[in-house]
Amino acid sequence: MDLRQINNPQFLKDLDYVSIRSLCNEIREFIISYCAENGGYLSGNLSSVEISVILNKEFNESDCLLFDGNDINYTNKILNGKIDELQVNSNGAYSLGNALGLAVSRDLNHKNNYIVCVINSTDLASGRYIEALNLASQLKRKLIIVFNDDTPIDKGIGIVNKVVSSLRNTYSYNNLKENVKDMIRPASHGEEIIENIHNVKSSIRKNIIDEGVFGDFDIDYIGPIDGHNLKDLSKAFNIAKEKDYPVVVHCITTGGKGYKYAEACTNGAYYKVGKFNIENGEFYLKENESFRFMKNIVGLTLERLMGDDDRLLCITTRNFNDYGVANIFAKYPSRSFETLSSGDNTLSFAAGLCLDDKIPFVPLKDFELLSSYRVLKNQVCKLNKPLLIGLIDNGNINYDLLFSLSNINILKPEDSLELQNIIYNSIDFDKPSIIVYPEKCIEYTKIDDFSEFNVGKWPKNGNNDNRGTLLISSGTNMKEISNIVLRNELDINLIEMNSYLPLDEELLVSLSDYNKVYVYDDAAEMILVRYLYEKNLNVDIEFIEEKGIDYLFEKIK
Repeated sequence: MDLRQINNPQFLKDLDYVSIRSLCNEIREFIISYCAENGGYLSGNLSSVEISVILNKEFNESDCLLFDGNDINYTNKILNGKIDELQVNSNGAYSLGNALGLAVSRDLNHKNNYIVCVINSTDLASGRYIEALNLASQLKRKLIIVFNDDTPIDKGIGIVNKVVSSLRNTYSYNNLKENVKDMIRPASHGEEIIENIHNVKSSIRKNIIDEGVFGDFDIDYIGPIDGHNLKDLSKAFNIAKEKDYPVVVHCITTGGKGYKYAEACTNGAYYKVGKFNIENGEFYLKENESFRFMKNIVGLTLERLMGDDDRLLCITTRNFNDYGVANIFAKYPSRSFETLSSGDNTLSFAAGLCLDDKIPFVPLKDFELLSSYRVLKNQVCKLNKPLLIGLIDNGNINYDLLFSLSNINILKPEDSLELQNIIYNSIDFDKPSIIVYPEKCIEYTKIDDFSEFNVGKWPKNGNNDNRGTLLISSGTNMKEISNIVLRNELDINLIEMNSYLPLDEELLVSLSDYNKVYVYDDAAEMILVRYLYEKNLNVDIEFIEEKGIDYLFEKIK
């Protein structure tokens, strides 16, 4: 089948299981090839193929299927004719909250369609899902939560669990359970009897069947089932349809299913991938001694410093492999913590450690800034102690939030040398520091002897006595620009804005002395516009990031 010709999933209803199995295999092959050529989310999408196909077979166009982000929604997009949108994120990380809103709206509109939310094992432990599960338990709306459990550690279900699970995943068991309730309820003290039975049942199932967090919230549970068994999935989803309250379908799957290198991986390397060789599983963009991802340079630097300073700790919100600090968790397990919680809770934990003179390092993805902001502003920024936050920039930083903070350093290194020196110096600062860096691979040189980093003093290069043309930039953009200027012997002065906070006010006041000022950095643009307006400074300034670096060099040649 040509997957690109699929417009909607209705054709699935006419397929038998043999044809559906063949389709699943084709989809897997496509996802592997697509990710090999373009990069993308591989492991979770391979694990969830059968779940996505059977959901689209068993539910209708009027029903609503929500998938929690790109790590598990490729198959659903393919089946709905959106194969060109695989790299476009959808639903985000809040699909369970979205699903609850849709369920309530459906009931208010007196409709009876199904709302289905699919979440992954990496998502379940986060604080936002705990809150959403609590709300689902309170609202008690008809809602199906599909849990794709593709954790790499095979704990095994066990013979007792398999037997009980098989019983609970049948129509007869589920119908009997509801019929018994209906018979008992009209009797004297019927509700009390039901409650007592429920309490006994809850006690039994928590000791025999591992329902985990779902049982704690009294959300009905189906499973665990084999998430690659088409018939079992169909049966479980149809049982779930009969419930008039929230129900979880727990599907055990294999991460990276169908691609042996991803299946065998135990360090999360195939969760999100760059381009790779299908034949041997090797990534084309690979690290070596002189070329490393910036987040891994951070991890190597911290590991080195932790050997000399037992005050240093490492704390992540979740999968530490994804933050470049797996080496620290391996070498210093007693000083490494994976909170499996929100950014707010994680930073509160870190702030508490600071109060007892520990120095935590907390790496965060840029999308976690919003969920961390309340504690960042109200607790972290009030500490007059070092706390290091690594903010990994994937192009989604909300600088309005970032620049509203005070009593904190916001630093952005241009290369590996400056990155290492910033980390080293931040340990001794009298306030917290946010270090902003992208995930990209850069040239790496290990520093033998650290040097002082003058925070709030922006480095200047070029003929600074000539008040002609000035260019301001930051981060790895600055490194690229510096190399081009040097290579072409251009007559231009350069300023590296390596700290967004504090500002180099002495230098900013001198901008009016230059004939022309160019700015190649969105964040620097925001800072300069605000500062020049507040100080009423008249500067001939042009912001050129959208026009591109070639535009600048055409202007100054």
